[in-house]
Order: sequence, then structure tokens, then C-alpha cells
Amino acid sequence: MKILKKDIICKGGTKVNEDIANINEYGAWVLDGATGLNGKNIMHEESDAKWFVTWWDEYISKNICRAESLQIIVKRGIKLIKDEFFNFTGGQLSKLDFPSSSIVIIRWVDGYLEYFSLGDVALIIQNEEKNEIIMDHKIGKLDNKVFKAIEDLMNREKKTMIEAKGEIMDLIIDNRLLKNREDGYWILGFDERASDNGLYGKIKVRKNTKIFIGSDGFYALGEKYNYLSMDELIKYVEKLGLDKLYNILRRIEEEDWDGKAYPRFKKNDDASAIYLEFEKS
Repeated sequence: MKILKKDIICKGGTKVNEDIANINEYGAWVLDGATGLNGKNIMHEESDAKWFVTWWDEYISKNICRAESLQIIVKRGIKLIKDEFFNFTGGQLSKLDFPSSSIVIIRWVDGYLEYFSLGDVALIIQNEEKNEIIMDHKIGKLDNKVFKAIEDLMNREKKTMIEAKGEIMDLIIDNRLLKNREDGYWILGFDERASDNGLYGKIKVRKNTKIFIGSDGFYALGEKYNYLSMDELIKYVEKLGLDKLYNILRRIEEEDWDGKAYPRFKKNDDASAIYLEFEKS
């Protein structure tokens, strides 16, 4: 397969960027990290999520070429990073201290695209003008309950967005404790079962197959801010490019700096995306 066009962006919403977006000759991936909720940095001076996604970026770069499924590659990685984390920390930690990440990996081989997904990084595959959106919506539904609670407090008690978030921290903690549970959601963390519960598949590459991978901080343009629909993302990336869409995203967030129009966890989230066009060989 030949890549006709590629575009990539990875911008932090604050000083510490806990996203990763990367491409090599074998595939592409986006990680959207989350640090533990107890306010501790154990593995990295900036944040544990930064350490976590950086570790996975290096691991995927070295192992994506292996003649195994992406599920097996991810399962091995979970075991290795879990051992490193617990060997360093001694294991005397709450689950709320554990970093984690949403992830999408794609790999191109023999006329097919192989994909693996955990969490709310979005993968959009366009074949013959038809879009397939691949992502787990469970985290988004839980986050929306939090955003609704923030909005209610802002409207009813005139709280700021940050104040309202502090008021409903118990709800945020309850949602985080659903991580890697059968009755919750599956995410890239320290539970090897997640590799068996991610979204996995292979798609045959057609003429002019197009791919978009994006963290929720980027596709908020379609999911939260209503600038476009998720189904239109590829069309807008083709027309404007990732940099221009990123600038539009930040302009919307600056105009709504206090979160009154769009309640959220923080004014600016990390925003990452990859766009690829393939030609069938």
C-alpha cells in the first residue's frame, strides 16, 4: 500500500502534554493519557500520564513490526509496563493513583488495515465515500454525566467551572473506579484483560481509503462544540488540514474560556490527530 497523504498534530492543552501521536513505516497510533486522581506524580516529574504514554510510544515503535496481532502486542506491553510500575512503586498504591490511556493503533499489511482500540480515541475509516466510526462510547457517556453536573452547579449556584468540578469530585472518582471492570469500561492500564476487550479488526483497503485518528480533545470540534459532525471530520481535514482545524478548536475554547457554553474538565484539553490517505497497491 502507498500512503498518498499524511498529516499529524499533537498539541498540549496545558504545559504538560499527555497525548502522543506518531507514525512509522508500519503503522500509526494516538494515545490520550490520564494521570491518577490523587494528585501524585510517582514515575515522572511532570505527570505519570506523560510517563505512561511515552513508554507506550517507544514500545509500539519497536514492536508494531512483530508478526503477531496487535492484541498480542498490546497484551505483552501491559505486562511489561505493569511490572515496571509495580517494581518501582512497591505496589502499595490505590487504583486511583494508576495512570492509564485511551489508544488507537492501526497497522497496514498485505492490503489490509489492522486496528486496535481502547477508550475514547476515535478512529474513522472512509472506504468508497462511506465512513465507519470505531470507538468505545462508554467513557463519553460517563463524562457527559459529569459535564451535566458541572453545568447544573454553574447555573444554579453560580460556581465557576473549576469550582463546580471540585464539588462533584466524588462522581469523577466513581467513574474512574469503573476502569477495567466488566460493568464499566476497558482502558489501557495495568490489566491484561483489556487487550481481549478492546475493539479489534481488519479492513480491506479500497481505492483512496482515508483514515482519521483523534483524541477527544481534538474531535471535540464535532462531539462537543458542534462546529461539524463526526461524520464530516475527514471532509473538513481534507479541506482545511489539521492545523487550521486546531486553530478553530482553540478559538472556540478561548471564546468560551469560562465553560458556560460548553462545560468541560478544563479550558483546553490536549489535542492530537492523524490523517492518512492510502492508495491500494
